[in-house]
Amino acid sequence: MKKTTGKNKIVSKPALRYVVRSLPDKDFKLNWNHEDDDSILSIYDYKSKQISVATFTNGDQLVFKHLDSTNPKVISVFEEVLGIPLENSEEKTFNTLYLEMDYHLMELHEYIQANDKSKIKETKAKLILIREKMEKLYAN
Repeated sequence: MKKTTGKNKIVSKPALRYVVRSLPDKDFKLNWNHEDDDSILSIYDYKSKQISVATFTNGDQLVFKHLDSTNPKVISVFEEVLGIPLENSEEKTFNTLYLEMDYHLMELHEYIQANDKSKIKETKAKLILIREKMEKLYAN
């Protein structure tokens, strides 16, 4: 897991447009969530089925806080936009785990409707691991 913290770099609108254009619709799904003082950009990779999460602080200007991602394409786009290398970390944030759980719950629903027992079992196992990670983070 690649994660940055404490970078607090201001991100311009043209830089955000570059991020969006660099991650094509056929390969990635981008979704913005706005919570209080934060904006969260969720990036889902259709091929690898991975979720990357970039967090920004809202205000007069949009300020980059951190990126949770293992996707080399997403990481390289953000490193290029920010002009700095991202630091390594093994921890995922609670928001990233929450989004992963949400995605796998949607997947589980589809598999239940399709009556795909092997995929149901596999997805439930993933959800259990994510829940355990969330409980550890919440306990700390």
